[in-house]
Amino acid sequence: MDLIPSFSVETWLLLVTSLVLLYLYGIYSHGLFKKLGIPRPRPLPYFGNVLAYRKGMWNFDYKCFKEYGKMWGFFDGQQPMLAITDPDMIKTVLVKECYLVFTNRRYFGPLGIMKNSMCLAVDEQWKRIRTLLSPTFTSGKLKKHIWSLQPGYDYWNIIWSEN
Repeated sequence: MDLIPSFSVETWLLLVTSLVLLYLYGIYSHGLFKKLGIPRPRPLPYFGNVLAYRKGMWNFDYKCFKEYGKMWGFFDGQQPMLAITDPDMIKTVLVKECYLVFTNRRYFGPLGIMKNSMCLAVDEQWKRIRTLLSPTFTSGKLKKHIWSLQPGYDYWNIIWSEN
């Protein structure tokens, strides 16, 4: 009983070539962040960093924040994702520089009224919702309503100071 099948040389060559091409296809996008100089955890072919979510996405993000700082890249399957935690950089990306082009999000396929939420909207629908909501959240209007948050702040401050 042979452990290795007795294939012809051409069959072995075709098998090895197919496996190498399959592996290369699985990692083709994984060099993006390295080329851009952005730190990142090492991804797996086809899975990316999805298996690291087993302990929860919050734990994954916290670990990456501690290890890589305020900005890192990761892979959701083969899709590159950039995580930014610096408030000034987030403001630059979301408000100043990329207002017209930052409309794509990961699609989870919500149903019903959630299809129209701003965090899941894409393209023209996202632009329309943002245009409608932007005047509502000006700094002047937010400062007018900060007093309504004070009772909740006091309550949670007492709860957290006891623990």
